[in-house]
Amino acid sequence: MKKLTAGVLILVLSSSLAVANAQQKKKDTIKTQDIEGVVVTALGIKREKKTIGYATSQVGGDDLKRSGESNIIQGLAGKAAGIQVTGSSGTPGASSKILIRGQKSINLSSQPIIVLDGQIIDNSVNNNAGQNSNLAGVDDSNRAIDINPDDIESVSILKGGAAAALYGENARNGVIIYTSKKGRKRKGIGIDFSTSTSFDMISRLPELQKTYAAGTNGKTYLAPAQYGSDGSIIANGTNQSWGPLISSVPGLQSYDNAKNFFETGMTNNYNLALSGGGDYGNFRASFGHIDQTGIIPNTSLKKTSFGVNSEFNLTDKLKAGADIKYSNTNGLRAQKGSNTAGVMLSLLRTPASYDLRDYETVQGYNKNYFGSYDNPYYTVNRNPYTDETNRSIVSGHITYNYSKALNMLLRAGVDTYTTHAQQNYSFSSNGNSTADGTGQVVVDTYTQSQYNLDLLFSGLVNIIPDKITLNYNVGGQIISKFGNDQYTQGSTMLEPNQFNLSNFTTFLANNTDSKQIKRGVYASAELGFYDQFYLTLTGRNDWSSTLPKQNRSYFYPSVSGSWIFNKTLNLPSWVNMGKVRMAYASTFASANPYNLTTTYNRPIYFDTFGPQLTAPYLGVGAYGLTTIAKNPNLKPERNKEFEIGLELELFKRLHLNASAYKSTNYDLLIQSPVPPSSGYQNYFTNGPTVENKGLEVELGYDILKNQNFSWSVNVNWAKNINKVINIQDNLNFSNEGVDFFSGNVVPAVIKGQPLGVLYGTAWERDSAGNLIIGTNGLPLVSAESQIIGNPNPDWLGGIRNNFSYKNLSLSFLLDIRKGGDIWNGTLARLNRLGVSQASADNRSATYVIPGVTESGAPNTVVIDNKTYYTSFVGDGSGSANEQQVEKNINWVRLRDVSLSYNFGKLLSNTESLSFIKDAQVTFSARNLFLITNYKGVDPETSIAGAASNTNGFDYFNNPGTKSYTLSLKFTF
Repeated sequence: MKKLTAGVLILVLSSSLAVANAQQKKKDTIKTQDIEGVVVTALGIKREKKTIGYATSQVGGDDLKRSGESNIIQGLAGKAAGIQVTGSSGTPGASSKILIRGQKSINLSSQPIIVLDGQIIDNSVNNNAGQNSNLAGVDDSNRAIDINPDDIESVSILKGGAAAALYGENARNGVIIYTSKKGRKRKGIGIDFSTSTSFDMISRLPELQKTYAAGTNGKTYLAPAQYGSDGSIIANGTNQSWGPLISSVPGLQSYDNAKNFFETGMTNNYNLALSGGGDYGNFRASFGHIDQTGIIPNTSLKKTSFGVNSEFNLTDKLKAGADIKYSNTNGLRAQKGSNTAGVMLSLLRTPASYDLRDYETVQGYNKNYFGSYDNPYYTVNRNPYTDETNRSIVSGHITYNYSKALNMLLRAGVDTYTTHAQQNYSFSSNGNSTADGTGQVVVDTYTQSQYNLDLLFSGLVNIIPDKITLNYNVGGQIISKFGNDQYTQGSTMLEPNQFNLSNFTTFLANNTDSKQIKRGVYASAELGFYDQFYLTLTGRNDWSSTLPKQNRSYFYPSVSGSWIFNKTLNLPSWVNMGKVRMAYASTFASANPYNLTTTYNRPIYFDTFGPQLTAPYLGVGAYGLTTIAKNPNLKPERNKEFEIGLELELFKRLHLNASAYKSTNYDLLIQSPVPPSSGYQNYFTNGPTVENKGLEVELGYDILKNQNFSWSVNVNWAKNINKVINIQDNLNFSNEGVDFFSGNVVPAVIKGQPLGVLYGTAWERDSAGNLIIGTNGLPLVSAESQIIGNPNPDWLGGIRNNFSYKNLSLSFLLDIRKGGDIWNGTLARLNRLGVSQASADNRSATYVIPGVTESGAPNTVVIDNKTYYTSFVGDGSGSANEQQVEKNINWVRLRDVSLSYNFGKLLSNTESLSFIKDAQVTFSARNLFLITNYKGVDPETSIAGAASNTNGFDYFNNPGTKSYTLSLKFTF
């Protein structure tokens, strides 16, 4: 670690004349007062940057929008040090997960809280009408997708515990603060209008062979599934492509099913805003609409949003303001993953001798090469998943500025949304829960409401004028959450493909209510000494309704300090700012609701690749105790974090911001295995201790600056090391959550290892590390599972270049990741089935797997191509998960590139067009290229999505996309 630190600092300093900070705007390097700047911190409190003793990053709204992402979380990828963003896929509305400084929890979310204009908002993922697993179903949205990126002025990222202590529990994961655009003082009303059109294409797919036909023995062609006169299956066919050459079978031809299936997606985006202001106050009203179709047929996202914010000066001291945002988001989504109705599962396994476009029988039933799968065309056209979310975020505030020394803020808000979702499985589909083709409909209505109330008193006191100052904040907060889920499932159709609940004979209904209340009081005091030294103390006490009485109250403090040493040491004027900082904080997070008392519920047995067994069954209802025993003595998870940092501004051009931190998380909530004789499978309790430590560097330089031409380069780099440093013996080797493949590789919690290491079967080896080969020529599988991979990256980085020449500007962002392992279950299965290109490159080849026999002699047993790809590099009988993990995955991607021309002056100088104040045309692209050693789809993938802490799993994930966009923007 010490060598790494020294090496990084040497690299940073030696490169300082060529690079720049990605978040530092050029105008921030011009004047000292701009350098010392203002940053939005906890509770919307604005603080001078020089006084802050902890790490923050800033992202401009233009940078967020430049990414071309409709999801404001995905739009942050690659733009700040210490931020890891993982998209689940490239389908419209797919969720994105974000981590700041690594994973901190097992059972709870490790993602930062999201704050919009001072109000904490919901960013959860709800698998409403989908399967009860994140490994199948559809790619649901994280709810931050409801926010219009065009409404965002800036983003502040608070990384450490000291930065977030005043926001209360869960802020230990960091805070992302989005600030909306506001009106400003001006003559008349300003009008901003923009429109863009994007074209999306598939980014990457595994290499598939198109030479060999369906079959199992390498010689005989097997015909696809056969259907009788009534549309029922009479021969199941095969999913294997170990048949003869397609060219050797009369009447057969080769089809590129993947190429035929995927389409060019299209996105139209429109935004209109009216704004103004004067001595009375200001206002801004906005409208946005996105209409997106996906690369998977019959998938789409439509989002319409409205926003109004205003602030009025009631008197010289009293102001009142309100923010209102409404959105309507509609999704039409595709099935994914470990799913017999999954798009990619059936598509990628298709023998090249079959044309998937023939997807329906005469009766309109599912028709496929293999009777156990749904044809992907049938899935997208006959098994739609639709959802509609109506969301309102409303807040109001009153500020009273009695004097510089005493100010009051009262803010109240509500974030509420309702999602109506419906999953249809047509008659003959294999995707219904009973996997019997009798059809199914799932109707779900989910409502979530969160109420926020803040009262804050603040002020600035000159204890000794120009020498000692006190900036204080004292307040209280109440956050109340209420959820309701109404779920109904109808099974066994009467009349085919009529998806009204009255058309079904068997029903499963469930409703769930959830309530949680958190209360907190807090205070902070910032002491400034001679405009050179700053010391900030904070304290907060919370009460959570989800904890037992004896543990529901907890206090956590923070202390941070900064020293502006260029002023103290009287350094040369070219040292515009030099600051060292240090911070320590303690934070907490309470359990989710209803984990204190063991309750009764409806029994359910579920497998993502087969039928469900639920009550009521055959008209007989049942209930029983849950398999997880709850804990009446739960404690909150707690975190302690320490960080130090250095910030430099030199020559009014160079900016360096470097941080080192150590974050320790205690009493993590986990499900502990218990003896079955207890009547339970697991016991919910507090357990492991997990540590994150790392380095972050943001560095920037304005290389050239003159009237006509400028060039700035911006770099961010971060390394995080995650480790389980303490765990009870009975919890070691526990599963991390429930998102894993039963009996296969799992994400595990193991002492001395990062959270979520991949744990599974491995080859048996001798003391020298050689594979031990059995008499059949294949390695022996070890009797004990082992650690076989680590999905956490070694480091992350981003490089932004900005060029401008007169009215022309060019910007591009390179996003870089080094290391991290991925279980490529997709490729393993394709190898096993003979569908991968590698399995077809030389079907007559033979192999001798390097290793030794059980006696220690070198292996000489020859195996054929099919055995090699089925059971060694595939996941067939006798295989080991170890072989299916791709190690040390790296990437360099062109995250975004944009070329803009501002022709506003040309128009405004024309008398008839003088009302146009500004005009700009931009051509941009996203994910234009990706260089990676990964053999699957885009390595930025997560089958479990943003609802899970699980990483590093690829099992027929939906692919990523690249896009090209043309946009116009006018200001009147």
